[in-house]
Amino acid sequence: MTDQPGFWDTLGALIPLGLAGAFSWLPVTGVVVLLLAGSGMARVWAFVVGRVFGLALITVAFVAGARALPTPRSAPTLEGPVVAGAEVFAGVALVVVGAVTWVRREVARTKEEPAWQRRLGEASLPAVFLTSVIVDLQPKGLVLGLSSGVVVRAGSMPIPEAVIVLLVYLAIASSSVLLPVLATYAAPSRTRRWLEAAQDWLDTHGRTITAVVLVLVGLVLVVDGLRRF
Repeated sequence: MTDQPGFWDTLGALIPLGLAGAFSWLPVTGVVVLLLAGSGMARVWAFVVGRVFGLALITVAFVAGARALPTPRSAPTLEGPVVAGAEVFAGVALVVVGAVTWVRREVARTKEEPAWQRRLGEASLPAVFLTSVIVDLQPKGLVLGLSSGVVVRAGSMPIPEAVIVLLVYLAIASSSVLLPVLATYAAPSRTRRWLEAAQDWLDTHGRTITAVVLVLVGLVLVVDGLRRF
């Protein structure tokens, strides 16, 4: 099944997008705050499930929208201007979001801890879940969803193959919140020390890393989109 044209190209294009989703300081900070708060693993799992649900919701919505794009008869595989233009647009949008994140990183460092982080450890399970979903609805998450939808549509694959590549994308994008939880179960004491150091590091460098990854992935999309014209 994976021999079908477009599968490996699409998978290769989605992996950087998944990494861009994983290197997102907001969801990682959220799960670290909950693990350090010691308010129970139920809240942690509510946040993780909310993260995966939000990612899936946004991605599936944009994939469905991209698949609704008209297919020119002369370009049944959609290697034409419609998808190329959408991919360039998504890439430029990622670069813009990355640039804004870079500019705002110094301002954010001078502010006190956001209210949602302070309240997260005491919030109810539904509130934690909704907070995680809302985090996914930030501009970065929406642009990544748009980008993944365009990439999957450009591959012009059968639905089963599209589902496989999307699952791989979601697994990569959500790995940054899932792995710390699994590590906590495996080695609680050691992981807690790592999480405390990670929280300080995220406060200092999280936005910078996010900005750089977004710009790099955006440039890759722009180049790939221009190649399709």
